[in-house]
Amino acid sequence: MSTFAKSLILSAGLAFAFSASAADQLNNTQWTTYNDKGQPDSVLKFTESNGKISAKIVKLLDPRAQGRTVCDVCRGKFKDKSLIGATVLWDLKADPNNPNKYVGGSGIEPETGMTFSGKGELKGDTLELRGYKGISLLGKTRVLKRR
Repeated sequence: MSTFAKSLILSAGLAFAFSASAADQLNNTQWTTYNDKGQPDSVLKFTESNGKISAKIVKLLDPRAQGRTVCDVCRGKFKDKSLIGATVLWDLKADPNNPNKYVGGSGIEPETGMTFSGKGELKGDTLELRGYKGISLLGKTRVLKRR
């Protein structure tokens, strides 16, 4: 095998490893969400499968959620499902041009039942998630902190 061929195979392997590890930055991590008043809302656990990232609620921190066990305001397949263990973000993918950015996701706001498109950016121990309907400019950003 020529040196060029070995170099090409090694480069391809490194590129694949780098792209796979980009999605793994959030894999099996937990993050605290905050409401509009800056108070802790919930704890989400992120997991990655086949290059797609999802997040589930693992703990409710908002006192308003005490006694609420299901998403009674949600629509469709989320209606009356348990809040703990509920997938609230799915299909998020690492941006191939920037391993700290995530694109193409969807999610649901359990408080209102509204579904949205989403994207995010990892900045150290903070994760900025932007949810929007239609265009990102008209959306809302939530800052999560790593636990």
